[in-house]
Amino acid sequence: MRKGLWMAVGIAAVSVMSLHGDELRSGTYYPLGNVPGELIARAPAGTPVRLVLEENPSTGFAWEIDSNAAECEVTREHRGAASGLEGAPGRLSITVRSLVQTPVRLELRYRRSWEADPPLKAVRLILYTAAEGVASPNYPEDAVLRLLRRECAARGITITDWHLHIRGGMTPEMAAARERASGIRSTAMENHGREWEIFDNARLRAFAARARQVRVGDHRLPVGIQVNDRDWFRAIDAETRAQFDYILADTMIMGRLPDGRDNRLWLVKEIPDPDAWMETYVAHNLRILDEPIDILANPTYLPVPLADEYDRLWTEARMRQVIEKAVSRGIALEIQAGSPYPRPKFLRLAKSMGAKFSFGTNNFDPRPKDLSRWLEAITWLDLTGADIWQPGDRRRADAR
Repeated sequence: MRKGLWMAVGIAAVSVMSLHGDELRSGTYYPLGNVPGELIARAPAGTPVRLVLEENPSTGFAWEIDSNAAECEVTREHRGAASGLEGAPGRLSITVRSLVQTPVRLELRYRRSWEADPPLKAVRLILYTAAEGVASPNYPEDAVLRLLRRECAARGITITDWHLHIRGGMTPEMAAARERASGIRSTAMENHGREWEIFDNARLRAFAARARQVRVGDHRLPVGIQVNDRDWFRAIDAETRAQFDYILADTMIMGRLPDGRDNRLWLVKEIPDPDAWMETYVAHNLRILDEPIDILANPTYLPVPLADEYDRLWTEARMRQVIEKAVSRGIALEIQAGSPYPRPKFLRLAKSMGAKFSFGTNNFDPRPKDLSRWLEAITWLDLTGADIWQPGDRRRADAR
């Protein structure tokens, strides 16, 4: 045992990178009084990540853990002579699940046990999942891509992936390379919110400054934000917002759980009263469409427990409420690669009501997604360039 009190951070088989905090290297030891306030790492999905606290048995420390545990599996085991606030495990193991929507956020708060009630010190760990074995981030030159390019050219459509996340190993440079290879426009987008890695104006501006430097031929990548907190328009100042070309939101976080964490609808296991829930959910959709966003992603999404009731729950009256609000605000309705939402009846109604559409992949990593749904929607909706959302549509609608 090392003399004194240390925190050892070990990650098995991990590629790490530094974004805004200190770079986390496997096997690093920090004196407990000098641990960086934030550590950032990247690991393949499913990799065990362990934080090990070691101490001199004659001393001791107290500590507690807070994590967005819905996105990871946390295992604790006692080690050494630690005494603490939550059963004092001496080792914490986090296993990152595949395709997490959120970076794993873990906050370790600690103090030496002999100190008289000092403020708890905090370490914030942000862990990203990264794809392994991605041969190329570019779309395969297959029949779908060739037909998509041909249909877009014939219909006057410039197709852009407005839902392209810089996460899981995807970089703005990879996005630019993908555009050069495919002819499909790329963007660069980051998530913003209290439970996300980018949660303040300074970090947003740093991301925008970096992404805006990446160019494809004579133009730079458009840069966007996906907003996840419903008070985001008060949290993000005007100077910061001006650095972004568009703002995207979805409806997949609704309210808070009893422990204060966001209620992520993709993790919901049970909804006892679907009809009552649906009334609340439609109101949630309309509130988001009142925000100064440009794109509503994955519209008409339903959690897994309700997916089989889509046609009953999404009545024409409910669909019309959402579409009318989007049309009046100039907000695009997204057609997302790989998602079953929105269903054809919603899309047909939206087109008949004058809605504008955008396209997105909602990627988790650099792996290219199947674009068949984009192609299908363009052909069976008979879309033309006039049906496609362009930056500024929402602001022009608001000015009317």
